[in-house]
Amino acid sequence: MKGIPGTLQDGGATFVTTHWSVVEACADDETADSALARLCQDYWPPLYTFARRRGNSSADAQDLVQGFFAYLLQSKAYAQTDRRKGKFRSFLLASFKNYMTDAWDKSRAIKRGGDHEFVPPAMKLDDEQQYEQAWAAALAASALKRTQYEFDNSAKARLFHALKPFLTGGVGLPGHEEVARRLDISIDTFRSHLSRLRARYRELLREEVARTIGKAEDVDDELRHLRRILMAGNYC
Repeated sequence: MKGIPGTLQDGGATFVTTHWSVVEACADDETADSALARLCQDYWPPLYTFARRRGNSSADAQDLVQGFFAYLLQSKAYAQTDRRKGKFRSFLLASFKNYMTDAWDKSRAIKRGGDHEFVPPAMKLDDEQQYEQAWAAALAASALKRTQYEFDNSAKARLFHALKPFLTGGVGLPGHEEVARRLDISIDTFRSHLSRLRARYRELLREEVARTIGKAEDVDDELRHLRRILMAGNYC
């Protein structure tokens, strides 16, 4: 059984355009397969969350997501998508719903005539909202981890860990003056570091969002959508 992946795995090539645009433009190319594999990796958490909310056990949800991605990569179903509708998460959720329905049909056919009848769980109204919240949280975590990686590979690892709470938000944050004293720097230097860190995090978050949409879409609109989701889900 495949374990539940994290929200981000390091490595992978950086494409000059968004990953979803690569998939759209090169549906029969190995480059598209690599791009799609990276996107699938990042979408494990939201799809797993969606499958669990549909009433599947942890093991069954993992099997569904793993089987779905294997099907997607082997069938190249993404080659049939409407490229005017560029949001990868929308395409992926619609495809996953169809895959789950097919899985239910096959399971029902196998069990037909037995002692138990398989009945797919009812769709809850907020399942798709939970999927979008998991998507937004995964992208935010990816951007945060990329930011941390840059600092951990420098002399500023201690600085990052001291400033990280101001990126992730939440209640009970320490005061700026307190953290500045802990780092033995002036308050002006602290604020300068924090400003640069926030700017870098926003830049990386923008990159994470950009690679999941098509060329014609507005990254700023998608970023605003992501932030609304995060705020609604109390992620920030």
